[in-house]
Parts: sequence; C-alpha cells; structure tokens
Amino acid sequence: MRRPTRWLRRVFTCAALAAAGAAAAWAASPVGPAWTADPEEQFLLDVNIRQLRLGDGVRAYQIPEGTCVIFGDFLTTLDLPMKIDLQAKRASGWAFRENHRIEIDQAAGTARYGDQLERLAEGTIRETPEGWCVETAALGRWFKLGVKPITSGSVLLLESEAKLPVELAREREERAARIRPAAMPIESLPKVRLPYRLWRAPALDFIVNAGVTYQASTGMQVDRHASVVAAGEIARLSYDSMLSTDENGRPQSLRFRAYRSDPDGGLLGPLDATHFAVGDVSGVSSRLIPGATGRGLEVTNRPLFNPVAFDRTRFEGDLPAGWDAELYRNGELLAFSQSDGSQRYVFADVPLVYGDNRFEVILYGPQGQQRSRLESINIGQSQVPAGKTWYWAGISQPGRNLLSDFVGRDDGGGPPIDSEPADFTRPDLQAAVQIEHGLDKRTSIGVLAAMLLADNEKMTFIEGSVRRSIGSALVETALARDSNGGIAARAQAVAQMGSVNFSAEALLANDFVINGEKEKRYREARLSVDAPLKIGHRSLAAHGDVRLVDRGQDNKTLNASSRLSTNFNGFNLSTLVNWQRWLGSSDPPQQDRLEVGLIGTGHIGEVRLRGGTAWEVSPHNRFRSAELSAYWSASDRADWEGVLAYDAAAKRGRARVSYIRRFSTLAAAASIEGGTDGSFAAGINLNFSLDSAAGGFKLSNQRLASTGTVEARVYRDINDNGRRDQAEPWEEGAIITTGQRVSDVATNKLGVVRVGGLQPYQPIAVGIDTSSLPDPSLTPRKALQVVVPRPGVAAMLEIGLVGAGDIEGMLVQDDGRGFEGLDVELLDASGHAVATARSDYDGFFLFERVAYGAYRLRLTADSAKAAGVDASIPKTVEISATKTVVRLGAIRIQKAARIAIAEPAGGPTLNPR
Repeated sequence: MRRPTRWLRRVFTCAALAAAGAAAAWAASPVGPAWTADPEEQFLLDVNIRQLRLGDGVRAYQIPEGTCVIFGDFLTTLDLPMKIDLQAKRASGWAFRENHRIEIDQAAGTARYGDQLERLAEGTIRETPEGWCVETAALGRWFKLGVKPITSGSVLLLESEAKLPVELAREREERAARIRPAAMPIESLPKVRLPYRLWRAPALDFIVNAGVTYQASTGMQVDRHASVVAAGEIARLSYDSMLSTDENGRPQSLRFRAYRSDPDGGLLGPLDATHFAVGDVSGVSSRLIPGATGRGLEVTNRPLFNPVAFDRTRFEGDLPAGWDAELYRNGELLAFSQSDGSQRYVFADVPLVYGDNRFEVILYGPQGQQRSRLESINIGQSQVPAGKTWYWAGISQPGRNLLSDFVGRDDGGGPPIDSEPADFTRPDLQAAVQIEHGLDKRTSIGVLAAMLLADNEKMTFIEGSVRRSIGSALVETALARDSNGGIAARAQAVAQMGSVNFSAEALLANDFVINGEKEKRYREARLSVDAPLKIGHRSLAAHGDVRLVDRGQDNKTLNASSRLSTNFNGFNLSTLVNWQRWLGSSDPPQQDRLEVGLIGTGHIGEVRLRGGTAWEVSPHNRFRSAELSAYWSASDRADWEGVLAYDAAAKRGRARVSYIRRFSTLAAAASIEGGTDGSFAAGINLNFSLDSAAGGFKLSNQRLASTGTVEARVYRDINDNGRRDQAEPWEEGAIITTGQRVSDVATNKLGVVRVGGLQPYQPIAVGIDTSSLPDPSLTPRKALQVVVPRPGVAAMLEIGLVGAGDIEGMLVQDDGRGFEGLDVELLDASGHAVATARSDYDGFFLFERVAYGAYRLRLTADSAKAAGVDASIPKTVEISATKTVVRLGAIRIQKAARIAIAEPAGGPTLNPR
C-alpha cells in the first residue's frame, strides 16, 4: 500500500535543486533561439520504471519539440558515471555498461553513443539556469531506453528490456530492508530442529583432474588426480571424509572424522560438550605446542569459534587440487594459499588485534566456484565468562592421516633416527588437557597438561596461566615446568589505544622444548603494531612486527616484518617486507636478509585479477617470482582464466589459458599451459556433487559435502493450523532468504527450493521475500525460523503462507504535530515483536503484510528513551479476512512520567531534567 504523493517534499526538493543549479552557466546562447527558459514554468517529474520510483524526480520544461529534462537530474537519478563540463560544452562517460560510451559535444554539434554518431538538431539541447535541458527523444536514443514524459501525471516513464543497474541496486536495498529482521536476537525466533539419524547417505563432492605433460628431461607423462569429499550421518553422528590420490590415481591420503557439534552444548551428558570428534582432529595449540591436524580424538565445551591461542589463531581446511584460498581480516588481505600435494590450506600464527576480528577465508575453484568461511573473534570478550569452566582434551598423531603407515606413506611423524635428537615439531603422539575458569568478568585462570612422544622420547609438562582484562588491554602470564626440570615463563598482552592496536610477548625458558626443539637457554621478545594511516585522501592499514630471539652462545637474531595494505580503486593491495639480522658471531658471518613482496586482488570491469611478486634484496639483489591471474565471466555459465608466471630460480616462465563451463549437474574446465623451457601441458578438470537428500543420487554443480544446505517448502496454510494439509496447495515462485542472502532461484511447482553454501553450525534465520509472492494478501505466519546447518545434510523446513493485511496510523505530539523518527513495534498475542516500523516526518507509520490476528502496539525502549516519551501505546488491532486494512488515525504520544525527588532538608521538590 502506497501513501499519497507528498507535494510538500517536492516543493522543498525543487527549491533546493534550483538553488544548487543557480551556479550553472546561463550566459551561453541557447541552441533553440525561439525558446527561452522561464523558471516559473518549470515542473517536476517522478521517474518511474516498471513499478519502481527512482530518485527524487527530475526538473523539466515544455519546449516546442515536446518536453526536455534537466540533464544533470537525469544522470543523478540513474546514477550514471558521466561528467558535464558546461564551460567546454561537453559531456562524456558511459551508461549501464562500460562499452556503451556517450560523448556529447554541443560546440561541435555532435553526439556519439556506442558506435553511432549523430548531428545535434536544433532544440535537442536547451540551456537553462539549471544547466542543459535535453529533449526526451534524444535521451531515449543516446541511452537505449524508452523515455516517455507523461506531464498530465507528472511522470517520466522509462522502459527497458533488461533491468538497469539502478533498478538492481534499489531491489537489493529493499530486499536487505525486508530481511533486516534477521539481525534481531536470534534466541527469540522459533527454531527448527534437525534430528540426527542412524544413517544418512552422504553428499559427495568429486574433483577429477586428468592431463598430459611434456618436458624435455622426462618426456611425455600422463597425470590423473582425484579427490572425493563425503559428508553424512552414521550412528547419530556427523561424519566427513576426504580421499585423495596421487598423480597415478592411487590413494595417497584419507581423512575421516566422526563428530557431533552443537553451539548450544549439551553433548555427552555431564560433559556438556559443544564438540567431540574421533578420526582426523585438530590438536591443542598454545605458545608451547604448535597446533597440527592428525588422527586421534578430542572433546571440548569451548565455543565452536574461538582463538586457538592468546593473540593468535589458525585456519586449516580442505583445499582440493586447482583451488586457491585467500585470508582477510576486517577486509584486509593477509595472505593467500595455493593447492599443493597436501590438499589442505593452512594459515598458521594469524595475529589477532584487540576488539573485533572478522576473518574470511575465500576459496576459489577452477570452475569459478567461490566459497567463504566466516569467523568472528573478539579479543577482550572471548575469555571465559565469570563462573564458567571451559575444557579441551584430546590425543592425536599430528600430521598423520588414516593411510599413514598403512600404504607406505607418511605426511608427518616418521621413523626414529638414532643420530638425531627427538623432533617434537612432528611428535609421534600428543595428548593434552586444558582447563580454563572465569573468576570474574575480567579475570580467568587456566592450566594445561601435555605429553609429547617423539622418536621414543617422552616429554611432559604442566603450565598454569592467569588472564586479566585491564581497560582496553588483555594481559596473560604463565609459568610451565616439564618432567625433566625445565622451566618456561611467558607474558603476553594485546591492547588498543585509539585506533592503534598493540601486541607484545616475552618468553624465557631453560632446558625446555620450544617450537619443537630442546633449548638449553631461550629468550624471545616480540612487539607488533597495527595502525591506520592517512596519506592525502588515501587510507592505509599498516602492520609492523619486531622479534628478538636469543638462544645463547652468540646465537641471536633480530627479525622485523611489515605490511602495508590499502584499497586502491577496488584493488586490495598488500606490500610485505621481511628483514633478518644475525646479532651473534658466526663463522662464516651471516649477512642480513631482506625480502620484499606484493600481493593484490581486485577487478577491472568484469575481470577479477589476483597477483603476487617477490624480490630478494639482500644478501643477493635479485628478482624471485611473479604471477598474475585474470578471471573473466563471459556469461552466466562460461568463464575464461589466464595466468602468467615467472620463476627466476628455475629461469622459467609459463602461461596458462583455461575455459570453464558450468552445467546444471557439473562444472568442467579445460586448460593448456606452455613454458619457456619448451614444456607443455593440457588437462581437464571436472567438479560435481552427488546429492542423496531426495533418495538415490542426483548430480549437482554445488559443493554439498563441505557446506550447509536449507531446503524450504512453501505452501498456503488456508486453515491457518500451522501445518500443511493434503488439500492445501504449494506456492510456486517464492524467493527464500537465509540471513542476508537470497536464493538464486524461486520455489518450483512443488513449492521447493534449496539454498546451499551456508556456514555450518552457525545459526541462521530463514524467511521469505514477500515481494516475490504474486498475491500481496499473503505473508508467512512465521516471519523467520532459525536453523543450524550441518555439512552434507539438508535442513528441511516448511513455510506456511496465511492471509495478511495492513495497519497504518499517525503518531502526534500534544500540539498535534507529527512525531518523526519513533520506532513502533507490532506485538502478537504472546507479546513477541513481529515487525517494526519507523514514523515518517509527519508521524505516519505503516505495517504491511501483517498476518491475520490480534496485535497491540508499543514504542521500542531505545526510541522512547531517546524521545523522552512513554513507550506504551493504548491501541489494539485485529486483522482478518473481513478487515484487511486497519487505519488507526492520530495516536497521541505522552511524555514520560517524571519521578519527584524530595531534598533531605525539606527543600522544594524538583523534577530532574
């Protein structure tokens, strides 16, 4: 339901635009001398396309040729990147796509648009006090639009076969506004439980690579790699696994994990665990034990997303052949990783800053796939709550998968070597228990007990720690002792001063294992700083890190690194510098090492670029490597990729071109590569999934085994009983929302739609985009429902549509004036807020598509407090099939009651202000 046109706003808008345009060139002679602009005859037109109104309107004049529109208003309304130079009498830029260039030269009397050139007829461009006024027929030709002025209705009607960018932007804004209630406290929303089963057939993701390679030294070789990722349920447990082969197609590694995860906890009875797993698990990670993945078991009640160390975290996951991974923190590009033989990406020792750390790992597939892993960590709020106890316990063989030692392969550990000391960086066995307890809101204590076995040598230690939040800083101190009498002490702190983040650490150890090596004497100090910089109009993020390590016996090193990151015209650029100096004496003397690198990602038009380069400045001044890749989407289903790279050490350059084609059931890529050494390679990559959710197996081009999926069924709940009866029809054409995302396709004839690629074990609100419903009198009975997706398992829910109507009213003050900016809540019979609306400048508010039922109103607490008014609204309403529109009229808002305070001495009573 739309409000009547607000003529007063148009008057103000027109006056403001007229004042702003007064500086335009008025002295130039008009093209059409028979007509002169009279500001008194100017009028305002609303710009409409389809059912959408754009901008605040355009100013127009009636001319002998018909109607002309102020060109600047037209460009602003359509948000077009064109520039007008009134002094030079020129305008240039592009419209809707970059290859549609438009150049207007009034002095030369020409207009060029696309590949066409036309002479400007007399009267096409008129000069007015507000700037150029262009005839609407010319606008239609230049911009490839239907432009029809309807002066009787004060409308400028635009027509276009394809949706314009400004239309799509407005639709995204309106969709975001409709799904914004997903940001409300998720605990108050109804939850859809996804029960575990004794058996769910797995979802399978297949990645198959085959190709031939020719090199002069080895001749022709045939390579074939494959990996299969599976996820499903067995014995009421989730499981996932990944099998990878070598270049000959033989099994190389097998990772399997059976587990349960629940962000609300409650697993394993009295243990109240949030997660337990057996198979391929992650070991504990602390400053004294490097974290690693291997076969074993673990159990914890810690939050599912939490830092692995005090001021550091770690990201590890599957990275099949041909895939790349990028790591961002708060929008800043930190690093990227390319697939290698391990089929994993690992971002270790990732620094955290005080406050919010929003990490995103973006995976790019060879067929243009893009997957995101989001995690948010708040340093300062992530410590143990007061009175709570967190624990982690596990035992594992780091670096080993299920095929290690069984097929003669081992990607970690290894046989004992008698002549070498035990290598605790890759222990044969690792067991640990970690307990943390919150004493109060700012203080927690912890203890870590660990045992490591490497090359038949065992090392056991216990560490106690105290963590305290002091202002905008978090400090931790710890003391450890091992079974052989070795001692280690450390202190760490992260802090924020204004916009600058600091992190510091000191570590002292005697006869202790540090970083997997037995150290007789070890001293380490580190300081890092993250700060924003402003150079002119350019904003940069700067990071610096200095580290001093003293191992005694003149074994001292000073390391420094820095990173400077910025976004330049849509490109994320990071410059990396690493420097090392030996402070101790050595024979022969060690020279300083200085390395510089640059990584970047961004877009040029529709082409996505990513590149990196590295130089060694010292001890040898030489170029090391460079790589640039470009990815272009030729259509919705076809893409091209090109790569140029050079390795200075191998003195080899290479170039690769790939063509990617996506089908409804699979994605395929064909590539050819040539090297400057005469080598040649050609290959094909297939990526597809097998979905067993609907019975049997169905091919899909989405990755289903590693992400969550929601399957929604929409129906018309005619009798409003909360469940679908046999006679109630399915709803076709509905769009589903999952958090801030919307489904790419609408529901089919059976009311079904699937949305994949969801973050597992993150509660997400699922709703419906009501604008996609063909019947405006329908709305979902449950606006939002919360599901917790699991990998490889489709979370199924039903959305019932019921009848709906509108509620409108006007909030007024004591003097009758409208009360602007108040947030009004609509409460259902149980007292839950189902919708929120904000009053307009005249106090008007509107609730659209309200499900049939009884409701009452109130102001939100924050809104009432800010305005100093009473939150209660003594109004109850009922929407029904016989009364689909309720008009409440004027509602007088009362000032909040003030409590009288008497002075102790019997003085006068005052009302506090």
